[in-house]
Amino acid sequence: MQEIRSEEIIPPENFEKQREEATRKIIEIKKTRRVETKTFSFLFESRDTVMNQINEMVFIEKVKDPEEIRRLIDVYSDLLPRPDTFSVSMFIEFRDERQMAAEMPKLTGIENTVYLSFDGHELKATPEEGRSTEVLESTLQYLKFHFNRVLADQFRSAENVYIETRKPGYSEAGKISGPLLQQLKSELTV
Repeated sequence: MQEIRSEEIIPPENFEKQREEATRKIIEIKKTRRVETKTFSFLFESRDTVMNQINEMVFIEKVKDPEEIRRLIDVYSDLLPRPDTFSVSMFIEFRDERQMAAEMPKLTGIENTVYLSFDGHELKATPEEGRSTEVLESTLQYLKFHFNRVLADQFRSAENVYIETRKPGYSEAGKISGPLLQQLKSELTV
């Protein structure tokens, strides 16, 4: 995946003029890269989704300092997928605040129970370092799926791929759609 360069970031005053159109485009991209289960949604990040997040932060914070823009690129670039790695943002979604307050303590460690399963094979997600705590504090978790050559070959030949959580009380699975599966196969170049 090509790194994001500072000169690609749109200045806040220019982004404001095209933000509505950029938002429409990114919503469509995210629709095709999202898998949902009852409680969770999983966004398979791409260069487009990460670039949009950086442009949004630069716009919202009115960042013009080149060093600060570089820092934002460095932070968000951790979300970029790699030739051997999928980068996934996991969202915990509840209908209302009361349900969220009741359920969040039960979800501690959920980020350690996420798998891709495909045609008899599985790959466990690696959560972002430093985010796991005794009490789950965030409804957003960052995950990586690291492939070796053998697993990558098995994934590329798979016809049915699921992303799953395997925590008691929260065992859920979402099937990766055909179009997304084809995109992911083409992005996995290890």
